[in-house]
Amino acid sequence: MNAKFTINENGTVFDNETKLTWQREVMDKDVNMEKAKLYARDLRLGNFTDWRVPTIRELLSIVDYTRYNPAIDTDTFPNTPSVWFWSVSPYAYDSGYAWIVSFSYGSSGNYGVSFSNRVRCVRG
Repeated sequence: MNAKFTINENGTVFDNETKLTWQREVMDKDVNMEKAKLYARDLRLGNFTDWRVPTIRELLSIVDYTRYNPAIDTDTFPNTPSVWFWSVSPYAYDSGYAWIVSFSYGSSGNYGVSFSNRVRCVRG
């Protein structure tokens, strides 16, 4: 077990360093940014209703650079696909883009918000 994270029995993970609570399992489909935000807004998990799409900094905080395919602690976050995940952080040079993180190798980039990626929600 990783001392950085506490796995809760309610489907959430608490990050002991950042004090954020994460959705443990992610939805199994890609969505555009608008749908990602709606999904987070409507998520009811662990008796919490204040879920949101993470910032780029928050999302990068759960990348495990000692792993790849996926670059995340798979005991803590099982079934995480090695694909791109949304952050809510806008790309400064084009408001139609947002920052994304790949859990294949932990790289980041930007992508058009009308296109589809996965989302892992956070609260805190």
